[in-house]
Amino acid sequence: MIQSLNKLTGEVYEFAADTAEEMIASWSTINETIKALERAKDQLKPLVENIVNYKGVYEGDNFRFRISSVQRFNYNKAVMRQVFDEDLLDTFLEPHKPSVDAYIKENLEDLGESSTLLRESMIEVGKAYQVIKLEKI
Repeated sequence: MIQSLNKLTGEVYEFAADTAEEMIASWSTINETIKALERAKDQLKPLVENIVNYKGVYEGDNFRFRISSVQRFNYNKAVMRQVFDEDLLDTFLEPHKPSVDAYIKENLEDLGESSTLLRESMIEVGKAYQVIKLEKI
């Protein structure tokens, strides 16, 4: 048996985990509960937009909603080419793997053996991590 505490409500969630079948059932229940709660939160988002003030803030009951707009920025490659020498620029630019994968797939015949060379020369990026999924078979 595993337990998890909801710190806000004090509710204790208990899930059976003594056998593989219990783990599968618990994992499925937890996944579906998370998805249902995320859908509920998504339904609340437009309602929150209706209660915040012109600054995007609502305060009440010792809690605050704050809506912030986030705009991400990146450097302009053309300007980087003007500022940095070619070797230094190479240290900053990283291939976008999904774009390269799509290009290889679409141009496999033209690339020929080069596609194999690209795949075999891939390097590890970041730290390896583990993903555990429950899959229906």
